Amino acid sequence: MLLTPAVHKSQLDQARRLLLQGDSLPDDLLPEAVARSWQRSFNAGIHPWDSSLQQRAVKGVALSAEDQRLALCAKDDIDRLWESFGGPSWSLLCVNAGGLIVYSRNDDDSGPLSLLSAGTRIAESDIGTTAPACTLREKEPFALMGCHHYLKEFDRFFCVSVPVYGRNNELAGALDITGIGERNVRVVFEQLRIVAMAIENRLFFQRSEGQQIISLQADQRLLGSPFQGLIALNEKGRITDATHNACQILQLPDDLAMESGLVFDTSRFSSEQVSRLSLTDGSSVYALAATPDNSGLEQPWQGFTPQNFTTTDPVLKQAFQQAGKAFNAGLPVIIHGETGSGKEVFARALHNSRDPSAPFVAVNCSALPESLIEAELFGYSEGTFTGARKGGAAGRIEDADGGTLLLDEIGDMPLSLQTRLLRVLQERSVTRLGSSESRPVNVRVISATHCDLHALVESKNFREDLFYRLKGLEIQLPALRERRDKRQLIDQLLSNAGANRLLEQSYHLLLGYHWPGNIRELENAIKLAVALAGPGEEIGTEHFPGYQSVDSQGSDSEPQTLAQIERQAVQDAVDRHHGNLSAAAAQLGISRTTLYKKLTLPQA
Repeated sequence: MLLTPAVHKSQLDQARRLLLQGDSLPDDLLPEAVARSWQRSFNAGIHPWDSSLQQRAVKGVALSAEDQRLALCAKDDIDRLWESFGGPSWSLLCVNAGGLIVYSRNDDDSGPLSLLSAGTRIAESDIGTTAPACTLREKEPFALMGCHHYLKEFDRFFCVSVPVYGRNNELAGALDITGIGERNVRVVFEQLRIVAMAIENRLFFQRSEGQQIISLQADQRLLGSPFQGLIALNEKGRITDATHNACQILQLPDDLAMESGLVFDTSRFSSEQVSRLSLTDGSSVYALAATPDNSGLEQPWQGFTPQNFTTTDPVLKQAFQQAGKAFNAGLPVIIHGETGSGKEVFARALHNSRDPSAPFVAVNCSALPESLIEAELFGYSEGTFTGARKGGAAGRIEDADGGTLLLDEIGDMPLSLQTRLLRVLQERSVTRLGSSESRPVNVRVISATHCDLHALVESKNFREDLFYRLKGLEIQLPALRERRDKRQLIDQLLSNAGANRLLEQSYHLLLGYHWPGNIRELENAIKLAVALAGPGEEIGTEHFPGYQSVDSQGSDSEPQTLAQIERQAVQDAVDRHHGNLSAAAAQLGISRTTLYKKLTLPQA
């Protein structure tokens, strides 16, 4: 469900006053789900003119073990999505089913979004109507534009949220992007949905450990991708658990997958040989025995890899040549570049140029709460804190011993940890938290940042001695819009994503777009286009939703509703399969009955 600000702000202000007077909201002023949320917010004692998120949000809530598992499953893909959609005045976050933030990314150091951090609760009963609050209540995607938020303070915010499903297809939580300004809702929604599916798959592997897990998809190329469905089988071949995607692919109700009576021959499934299963309606799906190693979960969203790091861009080529000489001489390297410009890929390529068999360990200094990053970097000994692993655990610096340590977003490292890191680099040894024993380490260090480290040093927000310890060579990566090898890069990403043929008008579209999210945004757009086009199909401009009319859309163009977006996607799939509803439903990952309902619903 997508909500657009078609109602004037003054009408909504009047509606807020009616609530305060004990009157009902006017009919048809708000979508029903939002109107219900407004009423619940009022009943919870929230005043629509409460002046501060600082006062309403519940902060400092401890994360449970289940919350930490959800955060761990969400972290990698949220970090990567942040490279496309992050920026000042924006926040990307994952909440549990109760509205508690378990993981977040934002660049707002002092504004209201800085409060959207792990351990802050933003449930409907705390801060009123928001997209994630509606998603958790209605179990549907939501977008809220400005004045549709219950709190007047939020009427400048834009937020889009999608559900994340857990065991028995109950909600595990939701993903949300919130910020000040506007984004292309269709693009944001699709990317959040893909990340949500990847998180669901990780949660599934965690809770199904020890069982046989089968990956299912109507499109063989999407096995091992976030679009796959996963089922767990017992020794008798009966389903013991299934992801939301799997239920749709198998045309089973979400809550009845375990009672379906389906029995699978477990001996026929292999992790190396794809099987084909026939469904009761005559359609078929592909199946593969899945493990975390072959499921696409260990290194998500890697498309542009350092193994094939080649470029004809003269600036990038010179930067890599210089950095390679410095790095192979044992000097540290600092990589500067915009978010999404490929800093980690560049760092991996440097590492591989010296010794690809050695460990490469990347630590995102901005992605972990300050309370966790110390243990993450330096490790801890047994008994250091409640829940500490027996025998303790090595930190990421120890993990990188003999190889390369990438300190990503080094400019966001807390000053207190900069001192400890400097000592490690000087003494070439690390001491775990709660221990007095020093352990020798031999690591080569690459740092990466989108910040101006020189300015941070000048403002005393970054230690000068650490800066010069890290600064062997500084290089600046060009933004994607500045590169001369964009067509080569598009071809490379296409090959990695499935090698569909790109029509010339699609090249024109991609080459003409300004790509604020740089390579990460381009990569995600291509992956989505490959998925939407289907196996072996040519990729046209229609497979880049939200991009084909970016340059031609004026500021007065009216956003599509989610129902319109969904209906168009359904109709495109039916057209692509020449009216074959079973094939279209299989491609979309929904049942034929659901597809038929979506086609026959009245248009918004």
